[in-house]
Amino acid sequence: MGDIRREPALSDRRLVAIAIGVWASTAGCTLLAVRTSLVLAGLGSVVAVLGRPRSVGSVVVMSAVALGVVLGSLAAAWHVRALHGGVVPRLAARHSEADVVLRLVRDPVAVESSAGSGLTVTDATVTSVLTTGWRRADSPVLVLSYGRGWLGLLPGQHVEVTGWLAPPRRGDDVAAVLDARAPPSLIGRPPWWQRLAGRARAALRAACQGLPADARGLLPGLVDGDVSAVPASMQADMRLTGLTHLEAVSGENVSVVLAVTVAVAQLLGLRRRSRVGVAAVALFAFVVLARPSPSVLRAAVMGGIVLAGLALGRRVRPVRALALAVTLLLGLNPFLGRSVGFALSVCATAALVTVAPNWTERLARHVPRLVAVAIAVPAAAQLACTPVLVLAFGTLTPYAIPANLLAAPAVAPATVIGVLCAVVATVCRPVAVPLAWLAVAPTEAIAGVSRALAGLPGAGLRWPGGPAAALLATAAVGVVLVVRRRRSIESGRRDILGGWPP
Repeated sequence: MGDIRREPALSDRRLVAIAIGVWASTAGCTLLAVRTSLVLAGLGSVVAVLGRPRSVGSVVVMSAVALGVVLGSLAAAWHVRALHGGVVPRLAARHSEADVVLRLVRDPVAVESSAGSGLTVTDATVTSVLTTGWRRADSPVLVLSYGRGWLGLLPGQHVEVTGWLAPPRRGDDVAAVLDARAPPSLIGRPPWWQRLAGRARAALRAACQGLPADARGLLPGLVDGDVSAVPASMQADMRLTGLTHLEAVSGENVSVVLAVTVAVAQLLGLRRRSRVGVAAVALFAFVVLARPSPSVLRAAVMGGIVLAGLALGRRVRPVRALALAVTLLLGLNPFLGRSVGFALSVCATAALVTVAPNWTERLARHVPRLVAVAIAVPAAAQLACTPVLVLAFGTLTPYAIPANLLAAPAVAPATVIGVLCAVVATVCRPVAVPLAWLAVAPTEAIAGVSRALAGLPGAGLRWPGGPAAALLATAAVGVVLVVRRRRSIESGRRDILGGWPP
């Protein structure tokens, strides 16, 4: 019986070790030359092969990490080679002017430039370049434009534009930077699902126009990541209190949508595979509506893995789903390995599926279980994210745990009402307005928590940034976990990691 129980745990450790190896190698190899990445893949192969025949736990994990390094290095080498090959990088190296056809990847966003003039930024893919004739291409670019005609365009829209191509910064995930001074010429229309999502986003903004300022900005942010109407003071307060993951769609919002969809499907009496199908459609629709940010992608792929397991009649363990999602996403896009949003999402989720369950069990001995969950979840997530926050921003959010604790009850109702409002507003806007007002109470509650805690002493605590400070923060987190683990062992109870992997 013990061997049967140990086998899933060992399998989970292997998957986690592979994911760690893939993550570490993609984060580094996207900054390196292709030849260096291939050398690293070769060294990893040697370690993986030498450790394979042995069954000792630590050797198995080391071999799995090496295998992850091989996979990550090869994926990074492939993508970096593709990124720097072709006509677009060659033109960018010469700072050439070119006529190009683009396919937009993200919604254009207006930002304030250093010169004070209006600057529009968007991600796109060059599909054709005019040189001696039109040549096919497939190169991602960052488009900077000071002209009109960009705002309001949707992902999937093809446009023709003339601009100057320039090389990107080292390690960027684009082949060039395109300075487009003229308005774009539209070619065709975006895909129907993008048009429908764009209509829903616009309809939700319109339905929220009459709401109080905080609710008017936060509700679209909770539903589809549109923070264009969030007051600047509210954005600052959300950063200080660790609530920015709410105003820009995160994995928590994806989880709420999936949970509600499955619950409704069960109430309707749908069979298991029908429930999975409905949930998969809802997941795809929400990702298109909210746009595939790193945290949304992580949650969506993880949710898709769980749904696939349900369709096959198998329960996928959370740690396994997370490790598979990380490995798959980094293989498809190695540049996510250096994304702060991706790192925060993965670290928080890892804490929720490993540390939080055991903390909940311990706290439940002294307080009601709902209270224990409400305390353990934000505490574990914030602890795991602290080193990343220190490294990326040089800031600490001392009130993040109470802020998330107090705001948590309002997130689900605000998200569900907001999604319903967006759907109804697309069909009949007058009916959606009362729904938007129903979301005022939960959104104002979130805003109230943020503003109240942001005004407390120490809310804007600064911390030295950089790798050294991040290592110090990581060591502090490790000390906390080790101390708790020793106390657990001494008392004869389970490990602080809840028998990790669960």
